[in-house]
Amino acid sequence: KYAISYMNNNDDYEKKRMQIQKSDVIYRCIGDKIENGIVACGFMRKETAERSQYNFSNDFYSCFLLLQGSGEYITEDGEIIPLKEGDLVQRLPGVVHSTRVESDGQWLEFFLSIGSDFFEVEEQLGVLSKIPVKKQAFPSVSIEHYNNLIRKLKSSTKNELPMMALEIQKEILYLFGYGVNENESTSSQSLIQTACDRLSQNLDRDISMEELAEDLQVGYESFRKEFKKEVGISLRKYRIEKKMEQACMLLKSGIPIKEIAQMVGYEDTFSFSKQFTKSMNISPGKFRKNSVGEF
Repeated sequence: KYAISYMNNNDDYEKKRMQIQKSDVIYRCIGDKIENGIVACGFMRKETAERSQYNFSNDFYSCFLLLQGSGEYITEDGEIIPLKEGDLVQRLPGVVHSTRVESDGQWLEFFLSIGSDFFEVEEQLGVLSKIPVKKQAFPSVSIEHYNNLIRKLKSSTKNELPMMALEIQKEILYLFGYGVNENESTSSQSLIQTACDRLSQNLDRDISMEELAEDLQVGYESFRKEFKKEVGISLRKYRIEKKMEQACMLLKSGIPIKEIAQMVGYEDTFSFSKQFTKSMNISPGKFRKNSVGEF
């Protein structure tokens, strides 16, 4: 729902940084099994077509953002997907594929690698898919941000590697549009994400939308309109949706409906049931009956 753009007012500066950026990679491993313990990232510059990789596969998960240059991703079945600046390419564990580099000396990628278990879990949750190429995925981060990540991984002690693994996972999810990167400046997008976070918390309490806007240091009317434009629904409706999502989970867990009503901020069962039925097109009781055995 949130549009992610790559460059800001420093477009020319970032382009120059790309042109002079050299290959710089770091591979680390937690334990002795690389397929699950790998923690790696880095810039790879491929200046000739000989740097292409054919019929290649990893035992672990990896993805790369093509910062500069062009080429092709070729599936095991021979399907050709053109690659250009801004495309995000997944190297899925055990999946044979090829990446052909255009022989113009421009290719520059930034890659992130993590254990295969990461992808398996995220795919099961519906967060990531097996689609190999995401077109035009440039995030709003700088070359220096990635250089800092490389330096941090290089200097990490053995005991710090598990936390670095989490940081690499976070970077990967950010590339796919989840969350807001710490490098991002305060903007309409990050304010909206913060608002979504606030509206998803403390569901048992009343929240004043005017006070929320005041906390975010923005005018209520303009922010209310911007939120609806970006998210598609109003602030209040978003809050209700989060309450109903939580109520669905609680109904599946077997907690009494009276208690659930209080846990999601309703004073009595009647007002909760009325809102739940309006939002979900089914009463709480029928929802629970239909959901028996799902939780």
